[in-house]
Amino acid sequence: MQNQKQPRILMLGWEFPPLMSGGLAIATHGLVKALSNMVQITLVVPKKAEDPQLPGVTVIGLNQLAELDLPSQQWNQILQRPCTENWDHVSAYPNSSAGTAVVHPTKSTAQAVVRNIEVLQEKNMYGDNLMQKISIYTELVAEIAQYLDFDLIHAHDWLTFSAGKVLKNRFRKPLVLHVHALETDRSGQSARNSIYSIEREGMMAADAIVPVSAYTKQRITEHYKVSSHKIHPVHNGINPKLIKRWNSLIPEKIVAFVGRITFQKGPQFLLETAEKVIDHYQNVRFVIAGQGDQLETLMDQIADRELSKYFIFAGFLSREEVDALLATSNVYFMPSVSEPFGLSALEAVQAGTPCVLSKQSGVAELLTASLKANFWETDLFSYHILSLLKNDPKAQKMARQAKEQLKTINWDEAAVKVASIYHPFLHPQT
Repeated sequence: MQNQKQPRILMLGWEFPPLMSGGLAIATHGLVKALSNMVQITLVVPKKAEDPQLPGVTVIGLNQLAELDLPSQQWNQILQRPCTENWDHVSAYPNSSAGTAVVHPTKSTAQAVVRNIEVLQEKNMYGDNLMQKISIYTELVAEIAQYLDFDLIHAHDWLTFSAGKVLKNRFRKPLVLHVHALETDRSGQSARNSIYSIEREGMMAADAIVPVSAYTKQRITEHYKVSSHKIHPVHNGINPKLIKRWNSLIPEKIVAFVGRITFQKGPQFLLETAEKVIDHYQNVRFVIAGQGDQLETLMDQIADRELSKYFIFAGFLSREEVDALLATSNVYFMPSVSEPFGLSALEAVQAGTPCVLSKQSGVAELLTASLKANFWETDLFSYHILSLLKNDPKAQKMARQAKEQLKTINWDEAAVKVASIYHPFLHPQT
């Protein structure tokens, strides 16, 4: 039986399995499941597909508000209340003259917002109207939160930071922000757009910040000028999984890359490294799994350099297909320009594949049994990859050592650390 005296956490998320498009859903699920042994969690997401059936966890999908178990009188209040609050939060509409972002409630009443729930029912929870979704999410969360019992707010990534800030101001509850990635990771360290403003103002208002690595903490203090005293890094975990290795139908050795083909992931350094590897070793194929705005450019550059036969573009892969690729690869390569964590590297280790990683990544802090270089050091990257391709015993030894390290990297450890961050806000006397 769940302890009724457990702290009550109102968690704000954007993705939750089985609805997922990337690592955010996996990380949110892993932490929620592990934390549920210590606290009661109400997780609010824009879109819910099914009940996760986790003890101590209630998931509310705003696309299914009609199913929310509220008395009819309270529902009438939600549907009829005018949105006359001074919404003191940063929303998704940039004010070019101010160089920041300001609030514009989508409609004048909560009822009108509810009529827009179909926006949250779209298959793609991102898309061109993402900012509209964030605005609707923020308003609806603020409306239903008054009927929920909670002691602390925990918001995941910039998509929910505005809602977290509203709830902190309105209900005077402590706010913890979980930073899975930064706009300065996605768009470069000079990024100063509306998303950056949402992130910075949210972090300034937060009582505590939980980045997924010490690397991300450094980025926050350097580029967002937030006090380091309230930043407490907690590495992601990974759910145990047995992935058996098997022989690929591809006769050559495989170097795998899994991720979005965007500036952040370092496709230019991937190509430069691959070219240097191929100069010394032709029995190799680089398998690129993923899509992104740099994909076409990367393919064109590979064709221009007459290297196409050494590359296989697999496109977007399902979870099972990613496991199969990693289980047949000889090296996993992650040349990211800025990687807050890098869950795919842990997945590669699970599959018994040694890793060559960018030092500009959080996962490199954990995987000491891996080879590393700065993202621009393509000579060193190529040297590392060649040393693994040409020396099977070395590659196998490194894979075993990394797998041993994986035993200490789990969500239970992460949850204990997060709970300790909650503690001074939930028990200020102690």
